[in-house]
Amino acid sequence: MEKRDLCVYTRELAIRAGKEEPELWAERFVEKIANPENERLLKEFEYYLNTGRFLCEYLIKGYTIADIIIWQMDHFKALLDDYKAMNKSNEYNMVLEGFVTMMQMAENPEPLVAKMQSTTGTDFTEKY
Repeated sequence: MEKRDLCVYTRELAIRAGKEEPELWAERFVEKIANPENERLLKEFEYYLNTGRFLCEYLIKGYTIADIIIWQMDHFKALLDDYKAMNKSNEYNMVLEGFVTMMQMAENPEPLVAKMQSTTGTDFTEKY
């Protein structure tokens, strides 16, 4: 996909996600994800843009983009007890933040893997 088209589609997602300055946010995101070191993640993002589904071929320490988004949703449930988070009922923000997290994970996986293996949401038997 051409970089210009990628920016257009990402800006639309950023608008729907409620990002401040969605055009600038999209430009920064595309600049980073289109970097050659993120080639496999870019393939995942383009697949999502074209199909609305996750390819899940790219793994970091055994985790796919779907795993990251599910973890974020689980973690988000824990935050619901404290405040209204921005991701509530906003699938576009969850997707974009999932890709941002996966880019961070590609750079330095250990801290995020540790969080994913230890932090859960509020859906557990001892909750009530």
